[in-house]
Amino acid sequence: MKTSDKDSTFNICYSSVVKKDTVLLNALMFGDSVKGSLGYKLYEKDHSNGSLLGKMYGDTLKATCTFMVKGSESIQEVIFLKKDSLFVEGLANRKTENGKIVFADSEKLHFDGIILKQVPCK
Repeated sequence: MKTSDKDSTFNICYSSVVKKDTVLLNALMFGDSVKGSLGYKLYEKDHSNGSLLGKMYGDTLKATCTFMVKGSESIQEVIFLKKDSLFVEGLANRKTENGKIVFADSEKLHFDGIILKQVPCK
């Protein structure tokens, strides 16, 4: 937890629970760096939990998440826009580049994906 306004290391916890879908983001922020976990439990889809490593660029979290899906490792670029106490997932077409799933054109990125609300860290 952040102990003062001068403290640059603190936990962040966000979640989205909509019907039978759950997304959880738990991380430690130190300065503008972010390290933690991101998990998707979407109804009738493969569940994926992974380690997240990224950086804040102003109000935008750009990160790489390493997921384990059906016993295979998948490395994906993820982007979230911070709006007040929310993180909104960025969406765009994706492509595979050097074994990593990345956004095909960052200019076409739109922030209307899953909305994560800030929650108390447990």
